[in-house]
Amino acid sequence: MANRPIYAGTYQNQRRSRVKLIFFIIVLAHVVAGAWLFFKRDKSEADAAGDTPAPSSLAPAPATMAPAPATSSSETRAIIADARSAIDAGQLTDAQAKLNGIVASHGDPEAIELLGKVNMQLLKAPLMMPGKEYYVIQSGDYLQKIAKKYNTTVVLLKTMNGLESDTIRLGDRLLVFNGDFSIRVSKSSNTLDLLLGSKTFKRYPVGTGKFGKTPAVEFTIVDKIVEPPWTRPSDNRQIEYGDPENVLGSRWMAIKSSDRPELTGFGIHGTWERDSIGQQSSAGCIRMLNEDVEELFDLVPRKTSVTIVE
Repeated sequence: MANRPIYAGTYQNQRRSRVKLIFFIIVLAHVVAGAWLFFKRDKSEADAAGDTPAPSSLAPAPATMAPAPATSSSETRAIIADARSAIDAGQLTDAQAKLNGIVASHGDPEAIELLGKVNMQLLKAPLMMPGKEYYVIQSGDYLQKIAKKYNTTVVLLKTMNGLESDTIRLGDRLLVFNGDFSIRVSKSSNTLDLLLGSKTFKRYPVGTGKFGKTPAVEFTIVDKIVEPPWTRPSDNRQIEYGDPENVLGSRWMAIKSSDRPELTGFGIHGTWERDSIGQQSSAGCIRMLNEDVEELFDLVPRKTSVTIVE
């Protein structure tokens, strides 16, 4: 038998090898082309995004990363500090404007407390401010009549004008307050907001009804009593002001709802139990510290709306 030539294999095997080689070259060409396109696209996207690519969520931020912009909290603290500086400089209206912006946008408790103090200083001082105007006393005028005309209180008129008595003289000018006060009580936060128009004027801590007994409806102040007696529900006995059993404190403002006339006996009053403020502690009324209810009593007239919300 003739010897077979020495080669890698038969012709068929050689053909298969060539096919495999061609296939390998084609695959390799595709891989190289794909890699080139991938890196080109990646570079294009990086160029489009800018010089610094966005950091990967899996990698730590580079140490040279620019500091984050100031947070709203730090901005708020800065504005409050500016407002305090304005107060110290006697620039109350400037401080008021700064605080109004923070309270409207952030509702910051410190700003709200400080705004209340500034507003009270401006209101009680013999100075002009938004909501105040001058009134020339006419024949037949008396303080109660003027207070009714401007929907304010006699006490506030006397305070703004430094009057020690009810005596007024024809032709004199009085500072009067022509603002529109309303009250909003939050049961969840146990706060009472005195509003001037739509803006917070001052916030007071209050106590509301145990187990949510204070109804969340709209009321109106219908009566105001200084040093009120209290009728004890258990036996209908009237307990005079000053008696330790009298729970109404130094002021009482009765409230009624035109939508819910069956809701009777509710009001805003003072209390001797200071620890009861800031929580659900009453039988359904709105409790305030005596000094707070006395201040509010002097600011709001009868017919002031009182909206209670959850």
